[in-house]
Amino acid sequence: MLMRPLFCALALLALGLPASSLAGEFRQGPKAVLELFTSQGCSSCPQADAMLDEMGKRPDVVTLAYHVDYWDYIGWQDTFGAKENSKHQRDYASAWGSSRIFTPQLVVNGERGVVGNKREKVDAALAV
Repeated sequence: MLMRPLFCALALLALGLPASSLAGEFRQGPKAVLELFTSQGCSSCPQADAMLDEMGKRPDVVTLAYHVDYWDYIGWQDTFGAKENSKHQRDYASAWGSSRIFTPQLVVNGERGVVGNKREKVDAALAV
């Protein structure tokens, strides 16, 4: 009779160990959120797009690509471009006391922007 409650308690404890271990990993979350401001009309962006795809395979990184619309005036309409994405980028610049926006720009953890196709700049920003 005593064996059954003891067995149930041990089984519940054993089942709880992996869950708590996973919960700890989940709570750690990603080390970096990378936001790339890009455009189909930007000749410097394909390299940054490829680098973002590569970094998106890392388990400690979350990647987002925002296609801006401010290059559309030169004749190439970015099929993914949206004014909201351009505004999002301008909001970052404003928060940093700047009005300068460009593509490809990679924002790391919402804290700093770097040239998105310069691997050494991206790696340095991730190391901070």
